[in-house]
Amino acid sequence: MLLALALAGALVGFLVASQHASATWTNYCIGWQPSGGECEGPAHNLTADLVYDDTGSGSWVCEVAVDRYGNGVSPGWACGGGQTEECYPGWQTLRGLIYNASPYWLYMNGTEVYNQGCP
Repeated sequence: MLLALALAGALVGFLVASQHASATWTNYCIGWQPSGGECEGPAHNLTADLVYDDTGSGSWVCEVAVDRYGNGVSPGWACGGGQTEECYPGWQTLRGLIYNASPYWLYMNGTEVYNQGCP
């Protein structure tokens, strides 16, 4: 009986640890983007897409997740000064897309989050 409880406890511990370990953040499109420039990241079952203006200027940046056909998915575009973030359900393979909505060149990057809830 004790052996069975020990094995059950070990199995539960393994499952909890493996779920946490599979949470993944991937940076993409790190570099300079011209005004109106955009860049797509790799495909994942996204739960979040984050975009940053790494110049520190607080310039307007946008993001959207696109499906395999390049169509934007709900909830659609999100924009913000210096950074923005949008959450997705995580059941569909999507690619994050960053967009420079400022009138200047920006050093930008995106971060795709998958295999965990929205941060």
